[in-house]
Amino acid sequence: MRRLVFFMIISLIFLWCLALTVNGQAQKLRLRVVTEQANIRLKPDIGSEMIWQVRQGTEVEAERKEGEWYLVALEKPDGSRIRGYVHESLVEVVASGLKPVTASPEVKPFREVEVRPEREKRAGLDYLVTLSGGGQYLSPADLNRAAQGVTDYYLTDLGTGKKASLNGLHLVWCYGLDFFYPLSRQVYLGLGFEYLQGAKESTVSFTLDGSDYGLLTRPGLRNVALRVSLIYQPADIFYLRAGLETNLARLSYLYRIEQGDSWMEWRGQADGFNLGWMEAAGVQLPIASWLQLYVEGTYRYARIRNFEGTNYYLDSDGLERTEKGKLYYWTVNSDGKYYPALFIRDRLPTDPGVTAPRTADINLSGFSLRAGLRLSF
Repeated sequence: MRRLVFFMIISLIFLWCLALTVNGQAQKLRLRVVTEQANIRLKPDIGSEMIWQVRQGTEVEAERKEGEWYLVALEKPDGSRIRGYVHESLVEVVASGLKPVTASPEVKPFREVEVRPEREKRAGLDYLVTLSGGGQYLSPADLNRAAQGVTDYYLTDLGTGKKASLNGLHLVWCYGLDFFYPLSRQVYLGLGFEYLQGAKESTVSFTLDGSDYGLLTRPGLRNVALRVSLIYQPADIFYLRAGLETNLARLSYLYRIEQGDSWMEWRGQADGFNLGWMEAAGVQLPIASWLQLYVEGTYRYARIRNFEGTNYYLDSDGLERTEKGKLYYWTVNSDGKYYPALFIRDRLPTDPGVTAPRTADINLSGFSLRAGLRLSF
């Protein structure tokens, strides 16, 4: 009887050990690396030390899974074994219950080779920083009409019989910087700014009654757009973007009339702000795993009507006058012809010949094409 009990106890212990062994084998998985490089880390943490790297296509054995990390075992080319953790976003499950595999002899320890870091981050996401530059086409109608109107008025007033067609200010240069926080693998929330600057100088020269004349106009714009935006990236190569902006703009104008050594000029500078919005679509091409080149087409809506600043009048006789106020737009009626004008005045103009005065409406809306670099970290 004792022998029977002893035999049963030994048999139960053997079956229990066998079950543990089979269960342990069943839980082991074979994984294949699906990214360019996969880091093997000492602990299941993105900040943990990297102890090895394996290339795309390499298969490794996983002993178990801890959250988003697999504990894997590898045999190095020198015969020694290492154990570490790899993130689930870098591998795919191939099979289970297979024998350990040997690390590829072509893969060297992390400290001995230079490799491009993979897109492995906390939960597989990246922070982004973008730098851009390009040009925007816009039509600040009031500003351009006034430059044309001042030129036409003096050409007519001097009796030249000439007409001039000014091109106006349309192309401005833009430079931007944005920081994006990942909300998911496809959506990013960004904060940034864009700086726009442009000016257009036009000169009309002629001779009348033996005297040389020159008419110079130079409208100019600067704008800082502070924005919050969202990027939606349905594919690695393509993305859509939309956002809200606060536009802090500075407008300037110069009207100058020269006759020989005599001259007079009006120079003004005014600041205004308003809310606007933007929408964009872009494509991006990888240069490195952490660096991309992108090209983006953008439409921006921004109209500003609350400019305030200072107008300066100067002439060759030494006369100077300063006037602070709002930026107004009106037309001047001279002999039945109407000439647009834009100046900073301390009150709404009511001078003789002034018609339809109002605050200036400066349109900064337009299309832009930009290129830049996107860094991920």
